[in-house]
Amino acid sequence: MKRIRNFHHTMPGRVLLFILGLIVLLALLLFTPVGNRIMNPIVEKSLTSALSTPIQVQEFSLTYNRFQLLIQDDFGNTLSTQGGFSLLTLRMYAHYRIECFQKSGFNPIAQPFKTEGSLSGGIASFTIHGTGNIFGGNLLYQTELHRFHLASLHLKMEEIGYQKLLHLLGYPSKTDTLLSGEITLRGFDQRDIEGEIFLNTKTEHFTPTPIVEDSNESFTLKSLLADPNGQVRPFHIKVSLDASLEHAGVLEQFVGVPLAGGLTLKGRIEGDEKLLRLRASSDVARSDTSLTILIPDLEPSSITFDLKGGDAEQTFGLFATPSPIQGEISAYAELNASSGHINIAILNGVTIPTALKQHYQITQPLIHFDADVNADITQQGVHYQASFTSDLSRMEIDTTTTHDQMLRELLKTLR
Repeated sequence: MKRIRNFHHTMPGRVLLFILGLIVLLALLLFTPVGNRIMNPIVEKSLTSALSTPIQVQEFSLTYNRFQLLIQDDFGNTLSTQGGFSLLTLRMYAHYRIECFQKSGFNPIAQPFKTEGSLSGGIASFTIHGTGNIFGGNLLYQTELHRFHLASLHLKMEEIGYQKLLHLLGYPSKTDTLLSGEITLRGFDQRDIEGEIFLNTKTEHFTPTPIVEDSNESFTLKSLLADPNGQVRPFHIKVSLDASLEHAGVLEQFVGVPLAGGLTLKGRIEGDEKLLRLRASSDVARSDTSLTILIPDLEPSSITFDLKGGDAEQTFGLFATPSPIQGEISAYAELNASSGHINIAILNGVTIPTALKQHYQITQPLIHFDADVNADITQQGVHYQASFTSDLSRMEIDTTTTHDQMLRELLKTLR
């Protein structure tokens, strides 16, 4: 008993008492109203530094198992959160609400938005789910973190304003298109990503805008996936895509050519860092169309395109070009970085004299024809081989090397 009574006089006893006293002092500093008032400016300064904008702490309360925080920037944007936690199990739960009415301050997207939701969990698994209002539409989202690394993502969109979204990405757009859909992706933490993407758009008005040239030549798929040291860690991906667009023109800034008309697309991207393969199919222009893109070492290598039995007018319309003909069109192409082969066949073709005169300044009578054109693309140029049979005459073109020469031969036949 004597040893126990004199324990506080020993060196271990003094160390233990110091630690206990420090814990009590920290508890008083952190978990009492007086301590909260002392911590308030420290929290305010830390948030100002973290968010890179002046922050005012309107409310701050911290106890041993609960917290509450309300902050506001100079522009009136607010963030509030309250919840509880356990220091023993290292778990927490909370509700949050963010309202950004102005485009400045801590607003990360320079567009007004609101979101609220809840978060819960611990180090092993942490879940965030909530709802939001952005770009005039609604969001429902849920994400899961494993040891603070993204594991899965679920996002549901309803009538998101596409024009505002493109402006955020730095692209011009003049359309009332509304974007809806659902994205489910999982396996990020294991680098074995699977999921599904469903997208659809509704468009009543669309005005083409100039195609923006991407000046960032260094941006590639490899640079997007690489770590800060430029290395791409091994991964595997298998994701399906199902998209339905009322007006394909909404894609023109991404594909680099004017588009129009409706488009449905179903596909799958599958592979790893050594070889990715994108396969897609569509009934565009009432055709049976397939597309395959090979991406070895994260560098696009080759494209194979096969369109069978498409409507000629709708095919021209897809590329926002007035159609000079009617009929059935088929096309096949194999293209890579240095060469390619293209075949275009037209069956039961009929010229449209009014379209030829109005849009192409060519005066021709109505002509029924069949045509077959082959083009071999090399670094030296383009070589054509073609046949054209009409109710006026027949023409064969063999290994023509220029566009102009082929067109001159074609016009001679049509005169």
